[in-house]
Amino acid sequence: MNKKRLHLIVELLIIALSWVSILLDFSIIPVLIIFLGLVSIVLLVEDKETVEPKKIEEEKEKVEEETKIEEPVPETSDKVLDFPPDFDESKFVKNIFLLYRNIQNDFMNFEYETLMDRLGIEMYEQFSKQMKHLEDTGRQSVHKNMEFQKAQVMSYTQGKDCDKAVVNLSLLEDKYMKKMEEPFRLTSARVRYESCYALTVLKHHRKKVFRKCAYCGEKLQGNPTVCPHCNKMLLESSEHWILKDLKLVCSHSYQEIKKEKD
Repeated sequence: MNKKRLHLIVELLIIALSWVSILLDFSIIPVLIIFLGLVSIVLLVEDKETVEPKKIEEEKEKVEEETKIEEPVPETSDKVLDFPPDFDESKFVKNIFLLYRNIQNDFMNFEYETLMDRLGIEMYEQFSKQMKHLEDTGRQSVHKNMEFQKAQVMSYTQGKDCDKAVVNLSLLEDKYMKKMEEPFRLTSARVRYESCYALTVLKHHRKKVFRKCAYCGEKLQGNPTVCPHCNKMLLESSEHWILKDLKLVCSHSYQEIKKEKD
């Protein structure tokens, strides 16, 4: 009911009762009792009208809160750096560039033995399969004229058994595929690229000594690099950094980038 209408009705009732009381016995007490009762009713109605919308709003907010989909928390890109004493970051990233360059040269020239000493076991299996496929199809993957641009250590962690680092490496390189009998081409707009790689590298504190092959279970004598039974790689070098994982972040034609800058 509309508040103004309710107030008007109450006022009219009070006036009518007042006149009836005066005409009958001139007693004001019943009128006061009735008046207080009507005032109480009005106050209760107003309170109810005020509380109800508030209650409904609170319940609505509660339902919205319960059904609200939380926004995903963005991942932070903070570095986890735990460098050893006297660590030279500039020298370290240049050595990682040299490691990448040597790996690509070995891959290009099918140097299985040398490559084995630069890669983790899983990476070596991937590279050796690709090399075998290229050999079978008479092709060669060319990575030449590599030029270091910049590098950043994204994380460095010293562990109990090994140190681990992730490095973002940017460089210029010529990369293309060719048939084995074809000569190497000179740098051109088609093959010169600016590439960025994310390299995960490891350096073990001591060599792992295997008593049996993890692949075929064959017992081993000495400390062989490759299982004599199944020909699987067994060791990861502890003398220097090896590549555990390699991801291509981006690669663009260097000539195209130059034109955009000009």
